[in-house]
Amino acid sequence: MQALREQIQRNCAVSDANFSGAFSLCGLLLRMRELYKWEAGLAPWEEPEHGLILDWVEQREELWQELEGRGCETLLLEGQELDPFEVERINQRLASRNLLYGAGYVLGMKPSFLLAEPVESQLVEGLRVFTVDRELCRDIFATPVMRQGERVIARRQAMAFLLWDVIQEQRPSVRPALGYALAGYGLNSQDLLRQPGAHGAVYQRMVAEELRVWVYHEIGEALEDAFPGDVWHQMVANTCQTLAEVFIRAVKDLLADTHPQGLLARMIQEDRKPSLGLYLAMMRPLSKMLFPGIFSVFPDFVRSGNWSEVDQARGKAHVAGRNLAARLVDIHAAADPFDHARTVERIIEEVIRPLGIVDGMEVEAEGELPSK
Repeated sequence: MQALREQIQRNCAVSDANFSGAFSLCGLLLRMRELYKWEAGLAPWEEPEHGLILDWVEQREELWQELEGRGCETLLLEGQELDPFEVERINQRLASRNLLYGAGYVLGMKPSFLLAEPVESQLVEGLRVFTVDRELCRDIFATPVMRQGERVIARRQAMAFLLWDVIQEQRPSVRPALGYALAGYGLNSQDLLRQPGAHGAVYQRMVAEELRVWVYHEIGEALEDAFPGDVWHQMVANTCQTLAEVFIRAVKDLLADTHPQGLLARMIQEDRKPSLGLYLAMMRPLSKMLFPGIFSVFPDFVRSGNWSEVDQARGKAHVAGRNLAARLVDIHAAADPFDHARTVERIIEEVIRPLGIVDGMEVEAEGELPSK
């Protein structure tokens, strides 16, 4: 299996080399810092020695220069060459070895790969959900939950890093929601930041519980039919690395979260109060713009613990998200297949600009997309 790991990690490096320019300098350095911690086996709260990480960054940049422009390579497994995106065939051969492989495209159509050891498997709403702990291969872009067809991969390590970044950053706008969430686990950010190791067990329990709930984002996404067939994938491919792509992805996320069987509905069903606080604390700026109602009802929710207004906000946001999706689908259906720039222009002018959020989107995209 060592040879397979090296092949997959090589493809991770190739992808990182070709797409490192899709991040702002600050965003890239933050992702490289996390990747270094993963490679070094550090906990999210353990900081690397300054000299060591500087040397590592220099070496990684040299590797990327060497690999830039290359394509991802086929994987040699049991004497057979397999395309790195033939996920089902690869996993069929890995099942007996207790390994799980993932491959797909993330923001900007960046290829993303994962090889990990599953620790749990269960069937949820017709989807097979694998929870993985130890990750053997990964690239610079790590999302806590990912879906490929009828398979969902929930990543504890990625969730642990993401939650810690939110706690460490502590933006003023999210402090009330974050404090509310942590209090639900008997934690507070000051103690966590001061003595993280002393609270490690509770922190990891929070990670595991929140990850289990976050799976329902993918459940909602799988059940949502606002983007019929393969339309959504065509849309993000045609608008790759533009504000339109960022917006299309945000609408899909909103629909997944607010679906009657999605993330927020699951929080309500299980009375997961801390989860709602973390949901607000971790929302990206564009998601906040598309779902302001959830922030309006949060103060009353904190006082009363009553989910009714939250559920009403969820339902209204889902209707609004479906309306946005319908407009995007209409533009896609009428689009010239050879003029993607015109499609992007129409989405920005006809859908995004009337919402009054273009400036906010440009600020968000600075950390994820190249300027052009």
